[in-house]
Amino acid sequence: MITRIEKFGASWCGPCKVLDRTLEQISGIGIVKHDVDEEEELANSKGIRNVPVLIYYNDRDEEVKRTVGAVSLGTIMQIVNDN
Repeated sequence: MITRIEKFGASWCGPCKVLDRTLEQISGIGIVKHDVDEEEELANSKGIRNVPVLIYYNDRDEEVKRTVGAVSLGTIMQIVNDN
């Protein structure tokens, strides 16, 4: 079960802004947003090389999956429902 999604993006990134609007449509899951320019050390520690990136975590706080790019709400929900 997915309980948290971390989004890594940047203020200058167009697809990141699109993804933000998509994430606003999701409820019942914790969403944490990180700006790679402001949290460079964290982004590096997570292996973030491109933005946007979503990292999906289960109820044991284990990483389950990652997606890169402005994925659709349908894709996000499929990942959430399948895990």
